[in-house]
Amino acid sequence: MKTMLKSNQGMAMMVVLAVIVILLSITGAALLFSGLNLKTASNLKTGGGAIHVADAGVQHALSVIPAGTTFSYSADTNNPTCVIPSSSCTTTSYSFAGSYAYTVTATNDPASTGGNTRAILISSATGPNSSNRKVRAYIGRSSAPWAPPGAIYIPGGSSSDADFNTGGSAFRIDGNDTNYSLDSNSDGRADSISSGPKSPVYGVAALYDSMVTEFINSLNNTEKTQVQGKDYNGATSPATPSVFKTTDSFSVTELANAFKSQVGAVPYNSGLHLTSTDCPPRPPEPTNAACKLGTDASPQITYINGATSTIKFDPNSTVTGSGVLILDGKANIFGNFEFHGIVISLAAGPRGDESTEDKLKLRLRNNARIFGAVLLGPTGDDLKFDIKDTASVYYSSQAISLAQGLGGSCCLPQSAKLIAWNEVMQ
Repeated sequence: MKTMLKSNQGMAMMVVLAVIVILLSITGAALLFSGLNLKTASNLKTGGGAIHVADAGVQHALSVIPAGTTFSYSADTNNPTCVIPSSSCTTTSYSFAGSYAYTVTATNDPASTGGNTRAILISSATGPNSSNRKVRAYIGRSSAPWAPPGAIYIPGGSSSDADFNTGGSAFRIDGNDTNYSLDSNSDGRADSISSGPKSPVYGVAALYDSMVTEFINSLNNTEKTQVQGKDYNGATSPATPSVFKTTDSFSVTELANAFKSQVGAVPYNSGLHLTSTDCPPRPPEPTNAACKLGTDASPQITYINGATSTIKFDPNSTVTGSGVLILDGKANIFGNFEFHGIVISLAAGPRGDESTEDKLKLRLRNNARIFGAVLLGPTGDDLKFDIKDTASVYYSSQAISLAQGLGGSCCLPQSAKLIAWNEVMQ
């Protein structure tokens, strides 16, 4: 019996050691799995952060894609156009705090109309722990109501010569949204005006500081109060007119060409000269079709080519119109003229002084009145623009909607909008 007990000596220690080994194994496994969980959680966190960074890249790209009607990116998916961080393809990423970075490239979507009305953005993001995510976004153009940079838009050029001739205490350029009433007395003019619902734009918007300076210098202290709109300040002495530099850039010539190529555009290929005899300023509204360049009920795109003839509406004439009016040549718009929509001036060549009529570009005088916007082109060209007497230009979303209904989705520059996106599994 004593011998048997001796043979069991150390058994308790073996049991204790075995238990310790098991406990250590369990503890080690728990620590291992805990570390794996922490690493998994960290990867999920950084991966989740990367997907948000990729989405931020898409939003950044949306903010820098210029307004337009189509897209002009690469059609080769193997050689996309870099959108972020630069306008040309590079390997540099847009980086920020937290060791995150993204690069966004673009190609045109061949499945879209014309192969260029929708773009595909690929936003690739990287983050800590070698995390990376990729997002594919489909981008189109907004269909929201279009607003011009100013009641008068002057793209000009960095070295364009300009001459703005303003005169009288009654002319007006107004970037505040303005509605107009019906013409109940049939005299060809809206009976009254009122405030519109949209935010104001600049009275005059120019692409270059030199144009801004020249326009402001053409105004005396009284006339500075007659150019109102966004950022106008009548409390300064003299008043601060609403004449400012804009970052919105688009080709007035391309816009005009897009409109005049639309089905239903009405061309006057040999100019148009209307007199007070042709279009008398008395009720009822002129019945001569040449005196009406569209109506609010039936707006039209009117193209007048003044290359070989003249574009002139004489004093005391009554000419009305609605939609889009393209003046391809130097134009004198006098008399009781009223247009609702977009007026585009494309008088090319060197400007002239007041006495050299063959070199004038666009003159608005007498009671000429435009609701909508005036776009002065061609882009980069010299400019001669006159507005005198009681002539007026009002920004009007009501009037611009008439133009936008005439193929505006094809022609008016719109901002980019996100249609859909999905994560690209790698």
